[in-house]
Amino acid sequence: MVTAPVLWNNGKAYFFDGSAYYRYDVAADKVDPGYPQPIEGNWPGLFPSRVDAGVVWNNGKAYFFRGSQYVRYDVAADKVDPGYPQPIEGNWPGLFPSHIDASVVWNNGKAYFFSGSQYVRYDIAADKVDDGYPKPIAGNWPGLWPADLDGGVVWNNGKAYFFRGSEYMRYDIANDKVDDGYPKPIAGNWPGLP
Repeated sequence: MVTAPVLWNNGKAYFFDGSAYYRYDVAADKVDPGYPQPIEGNWPGLFPSRVDAGVVWNNGKAYFFRGSQYVRYDVAADKVDPGYPQPIEGNWPGLFPSHIDASVVWNNGKAYFFSGSQYVRYDIAADKVDDGYPKPIAGNWPGLWPADLDGGVVWNNGKAYFFRGSEYMRYDIANDKVDDGYPKPIAGNWPGLP
C-alpha cells in the first residue's frame, strides 16, 4: 500500500510501503532500478516502518508523520534533525493530533492534511490551520474518495495524485476536481509501484 509520497526538488518522488520505500523518477515515469529498498539504513532517523504522511516545505525540510508523532527531515543533510520525533499536538496548531492519512502541498502557500473523512487547510507562512477547519472531504473535494486516503502528492504539472488501496485518482488543481475516468489501478499506471 502506497503511503506518504513526497516530491523532492531533484526530479524524484519517494513512496513508502511498510518498511520499504520506492524512488520514482518523475521524468521517466517509473520506479528507479533496484527498488524497493528498506527505510532503515537509508533514511537516517526516519520511522523504520509505517510512514503515514509526508510534506515538503520550501525551507529545505520535509515533515513525516506516524501516529501521533512527526519528524523534521533535512533534505540537504539527508537525515532527520536532532530532537525528533516530537508530538504533533502542540507543534502543529489545529492539526489532527494523530493518524494523518495523507497530505499535499498546493502552490498557494497552503497544505492540506486528511484524516478519516475530514481534512484541514494549513497555512504554511502562519504555521497553523486556517479557521473553520476541519471540514468533511465529501462535498469539498469533487470526485475524491470521501474518506481513508493512503497518500497524496502534487506533481509540477498542475495535478495532484491521491492513493487508496490499489487505486489512485488524478486531481486537477486549477479545475478543483478529480479528472474524468478515475479511479484507476496503480498497477500498470505507476511502473514499479506495488
